[in-house]
Amino acid sequence: MKQARFILTLDSTGALVVGVFILLFSSLISNLNGWQESFTHIEGFANLVYGSYSGILLLLFRKKNLHRVFVFILIIANSLWGLQCFAQAWRLKEEATHIGTAVLLLEGIYLIVLAYLEAKFVLPQCVSDSPEYRK
Repeated sequence: MKQARFILTLDSTGALVVGVFILLFSSLISNLNGWQESFTHIEGFANLVYGSYSGILLLLFRKKNLHRVFVFILIIANSLWGLQCFAQAWRLKEEATHIGTAVLLLEGIYLIVLAYLEAKFVLPQCVSDSPEYRK
């Protein structure tokens, strides 16, 4: 129970803090990473979106009303965004700095690990959507 709450808290607060930081300092981050500012804004907004979503799931989890389907969506989203980070690191390898490439690779690893931990610890703690469990 504590692990699941910690993982959802880590997902939500981490993404929200990083999203706000990226958007506040987008010019500096773009220059440091060698990214276009529009790409940096997309990174920031994406962090805010999935941070907000996982925060809502954390609130539902605390009320013991978190359904498995919502966690599946989170796991898939984190996995896909992690893979997207790897693809962007490859795509931007010529124009991004070493720091920018490392940031994308580390974010991708972080998200894939987070998706795994959510599948292992959060999913089993959820309310099932199956009719046989509603009896």
